[in-house]
Amino acid sequence: SATDDFREEEEEREREVADYYALAKSRRQFGGSHLTESSEVDDDDDDDDDDAAGEGSRTDHGGIHEGNEGDEARAHGFGGARGIKSSWKGGKIGARGRTKGVEALDEREESDDDGKRDESVPASEKSAPSSKGKGKLVDVELESTMRDSMEELDRNDIENPDDNPPAFQKFRNPPRSPMRHAIIPEETDEETARRYPRPPSPDRESIPPGAEGPMEHPRHDAFWANLYWICLASLFATFFLVFLHTSTPSNKKPLGDTIYTTLHASFHLLSVYTLVSIIVALLWLAVLRAFVRPLVIMILVAVPILLLSFSLYPFISSFKGTWHGESVQDKAMRWLSFIPAILALLWTYTVWKGRRSLSKSTEILEFACKVLAQNPPLLFVGFATLMSVVVWSWMWTGMFTRVFLGGHLNAKNKFVIDVSTWWLGVFFVLVYLWTLAVLSAVQRCTTAATVSQWYFHRLAPTTPPSRVVVQASLAHATSTLFGTICLSTLLVLAVRLPLLVLPRRLAGLVTLAAYACVPTPIATLTNPLALTYAAVHSLPLAPAARALANMPFVSKLSPTTTLSPRAVFDYGAARAPHAKPPRPAHAASALVPYRLAKLLLHATRAVMALALGFGGWVSTARLLRVTAAAAAGGDAGPGPGPGYKGSLYAYVVGLLAAAIGWGVLGAMEGVLGGILDALVVCWASETGGRLAAEARYCREAGELFG
Repeated sequence: SATDDFREEEEEREREVADYYALAKSRRQFGGSHLTESSEVDDDDDDDDDDAAGEGSRTDHGGIHEGNEGDEARAHGFGGARGIKSSWKGGKIGARGRTKGVEALDEREESDDDGKRDESVPASEKSAPSSKGKGKLVDVELESTMRDSMEELDRNDIENPDDNPPAFQKFRNPPRSPMRHAIIPEETDEETARRYPRPPSPDRESIPPGAEGPMEHPRHDAFWANLYWICLASLFATFFLVFLHTSTPSNKKPLGDTIYTTLHASFHLLSVYTLVSIIVALLWLAVLRAFVRPLVIMILVAVPILLLSFSLYPFISSFKGTWHGESVQDKAMRWLSFIPAILALLWTYTVWKGRRSLSKSTEILEFACKVLAQNPPLLFVGFATLMSVVVWSWMWTGMFTRVFLGGHLNAKNKFVIDVSTWWLGVFFVLVYLWTLAVLSAVQRCTTAATVSQWYFHRLAPTTPPSRVVVQASLAHATSTLFGTICLSTLLVLAVRLPLLVLPRRLAGLVTLAAYACVPTPIATLTNPLALTYAAVHSLPLAPAARALANMPFVSKLSPTTTLSPRAVFDYGAARAPHAKPPRPAHAASALVPYRLAKLLLHATRAVMALALGFGGWVSTARLLRVTAAAAAGGDAGPGPGPGYKGSLYAYVVGLLAAAIGWGVLGAMEGVLGGILDALVVCWASETGGRLAAEARYCREAGELFG
């Protein structure tokens, strides 16, 4: 019985739908006058005009067209601001097969349509719905049933309907701006509309090209970029003033043994060292790309031998020379010659402890070479960095040499360098090292962004060429990230060396003091991986360092991720049986293969810098001929005669030669070293740095690092 009731109710609803369609058709046939009759509006004076307008607008269109109904609504002037909007939402069928608009209109129209249905609808259409109208139901705009709206009706709009209605109609007007709605009334003229134009479209594609100004790139840590440019401009301005106020000495009046004469006489030696550095760097990179495993074995054996050789060479040479080992320079050379020997012992100990990870470290280097083969423009970035280092080094050497002409002759007719010149020389050295670090960091950021795109998007359906990616990465590094690069390199230049040399407790005190200024571990800020993380994720240095500090393989007390004896010792203690739980600092011992691979890359660079440094120092101290009548230093022991060999400022040549070798070899090492660091950061960003996590974007990286 319940089913029968439901069926009867359904049939009754179907009849109501048919009545509604009949009512709509009757309104369409008899025009605007019947609209007023259906809404109980007794305006008899306008019936004839409405009938004429209705017949003229419906003659050529038999069914229910969306354009006619929309034009009728617009002709009556009923927009979105007045009247009662229809509840019809697009003709969605309800649960009982009826549109939602019909359900909303049934009760309102039932009392008005019972008496007029028989007069306006033929008998054949009383029981069945129209086949043409049912599928084309549109908004009937119930505003037409309101008397107050009909009083505002413009008769001219009804008498001249649109003959070509549009094929479709937007039923809802776009939302108006609240401010515009409050200022401009609805009924406005064209002059007011021109005076108060519509607000711009949120769609960028609707704005013609050239209407917007050029989009500015965000700049992270912009202050430090400005500081670097100010320092660089100050260096050139200072040299210009020095050039105007100094003059080169003549052969008749030599200055004696000074920094100027020593550097000026060592230009040939420095040029030879520069050429040797370039040849070794290019040869090392070519052999590493072609023969990774043989080169790794050769590095393991050759590094301690070379270090011991350059330890004995300055030690033996310190007892020879004009002063027979009694000068201050000879004593300093004798004591500093033990540094290469200590480094050789530490190298042997570190490699021996990490020997189980040697095979995997070689595989990591091979994987980095594969990435380089798929991104060959990174090689050109390395060559450009190398040439920039060489050009900048020789440009700076010429300016630095000229600076030390600032001095005066004392009572003994000896040239004495002014105190202000020494401070100016310190400024020149700091700017030179900062610029070398900035060049290397630009290469690192360019490589990191390129490898990031390769790591996450190499399997995309459409990938841009590697050349385009490298160009975009270089532009990003020199614009958005340049301030971050300057800040990172400045911190590395000022803080990283004490953190590496000092014991752990003293380094912890330095970190604690720096934390009061920057709420980020200072060791993590100076870690090169922080700059790589900032390049991959396009972040300022401090947020990148805080995110990197959460990685389990990064120590908050160690400013490097290269394998070191301290990390090896902690790693061995953590793996020892029945050992105590490792301290947080021991988390830095993770990823030993990656750290050993970094150590293998750094080995050639460090050995070459030490070799050039000690070689330039010893050669200048023993072979450089000084043409002055007397030496500049009074504490040199027995005074040498005219035309002696050896300069007391030979250490300046040694430091400059070491810096040139470090920069040139660093440009070639940065090609693979930057790729290796970028791969680790991308892997850690994907997996959170957990060794057991699965890498989905690059499974080979997950197998090598995880």
